[in-house]
Amino acid sequence: MTEEKKGLEFYFQPFAALEYHTDAPILCIVFEDQPDLILTKAFPEVEALRLRFDMMDKHGEETVTLFNVVRKEVIIPLVIIYIRNPWRRRRNAEKWNVDNINLYREVWERTYFAANHLRMHKYDKAFFLLPSRFQPDNIKRDRLQERRLEKFVRTLAEAIAAANHHSLDEFKQRKDPQLSAVTLTFFGVGGREVDEFFRRSIIEGQAIGDAVGYTRRLIMLPPNKKYPTRYVEEAVGVKLRNIADTSKAWHKLSGHKFSSRIKVSYLYGRKGIERFGLGLVAAVGQGSVHQPVFLKMHYRPKTDRQKVVKKVVIVGKGVTYDTGGLSLKSNDDQKKIHYDMAGAATAIGVLKLAEAMNLPVEIIALTPLVENAIGHNATQRHAIVKAYNGKTVEIIDPDAEGRLIMADAIAYAEQHLRADCTISVSTLSAMDDFGPDLLKVGLGNSRMEKKAKRAEWDSCEKMLLLPRIEHLNWVDNEHAGDVSDLLQEPVGVYSHTAGFTFLSDFFVYAEPEWVFVDLGTVFEDDADDYGAGPGFGLKFVWHIVKQYA
Repeated sequence: MTEEKKGLEFYFQPFAALEYHTDAPILCIVFEDQPDLILTKAFPEVEALRLRFDMMDKHGEETVTLFNVVRKEVIIPLVIIYIRNPWRRRRNAEKWNVDNINLYREVWERTYFAANHLRMHKYDKAFFLLPSRFQPDNIKRDRLQERRLEKFVRTLAEAIAAANHHSLDEFKQRKDPQLSAVTLTFFGVGGREVDEFFRRSIIEGQAIGDAVGYTRRLIMLPPNKKYPTRYVEEAVGVKLRNIADTSKAWHKLSGHKFSSRIKVSYLYGRKGIERFGLGLVAAVGQGSVHQPVFLKMHYRPKTDRQKVVKKVVIVGKGVTYDTGGLSLKSNDDQKKIHYDMAGAATAIGVLKLAEAMNLPVEIIALTPLVENAIGHNATQRHAIVKAYNGKTVEIIDPDAEGRLIMADAIAYAEQHLRADCTISVSTLSAMDDFGPDLLKVGLGNSRMEKKAKRAEWDSCEKMLLLPRIEHLNWVDNEHAGDVSDLLQEPVGVYSHTAGFTFLSDFFVYAEPEWVFVDLGTVFEDDADDYGAGPGFGLKFVWHIVKQYA
């Protein structure tokens, strides 16, 4: 286990205070087809390169380019971060819209790439120069400009902080340095209100970026370093005690790396978990030599306000490796399959972020952790297993295991936790036929749609909204079993909606306060190119949870 590395400090200053250093690059953010006259006056070399990029049909990694210039007899490294028009194919018909979610996604992805570019070139300090259109001069008089600038600054801080956690350096002999100091530099003048604005935007942005980086690292860990018990060690910073796998009691975990506001407990082992009543979790994990773990992390905020504190449960799928079980996946289908615990990592990442921001919302993260392996004990097709709520489920496909462990966790939450909202986060189906940077989102009722749309805008993580459960009646009907209460998978498969529909059966009420989030895009080969790789989805879930504060 590797301790989290800390030390990145953010600063801010007006351009007039900028000093030139040979060991601290200046990163200039420019936009396709949009000259920046103020920036051009300071760095005409950047504008010349931007014009060259404008004439290119395709833009790849060269849109983050490092080169040297001379200022005041000092050779300084300059980096251009060229933000492409998200609608570049239609740029004659579409004007730039600084309120467009795709613009901020492009800024996040290019800034993330640029920060990693700095580390690769062994820089640990840098200046990021904001475009002149994002000057903070009139934020007091122009609230719309204030919101735009806040979102832009927060996006930069998020991406830079996340990039600082990017690589699994502990597995390499030669390690890239981490960034230690980043100064956001703006055109215009400072002042008390501007200073307070930058502090506020940077604090939240850095906290979100740290949580994304933490989550990304957990997802990217190789499978031999994150089987269920090892995953707990990596996530919370302490090993599980040696206990009998037959015990059905909750075991408290002390000495973890979180504060006293977070309590950690767990159920351990197939037999113990089965005796507790989580039959679906036990069935998925029984083919592996690694025992399953059912992890519960409970965050209670420190608050003295009179308003009632709302409770949110986040259920995260934690399949640390998925061979498909007895429905064995092909070699190609096992590519990146160790990402199949992205839901569990996201749930814990949101908890970590809530602690950092002292969010006044009670949050309980439930993460069933299993390895779906082949073995003499592996669950067979047509096996019938009892879930925590007493319903029996016939296993149709051992490779559709994620919905099983999620169902048990939801049933447990419904019976014992009585949340104001439940958020399920998982990787249940692919997104290759929809797009490279979309979250698949389902809602328990129509009232949740406003919250989901606000979270999409605040997070800049786009969603594909699934039909309401009431419109999926035929998919729901096909889950009815002949020899069991439910079929794990309907006859017609319906891969994009079957998991959502199946999980709805484990809520007590017909229209629950529930947000279903599918992170399937993390498996796509080009997900990272669109800022949708491991860690994608955490910001969306965070901005759902924030609305209960």
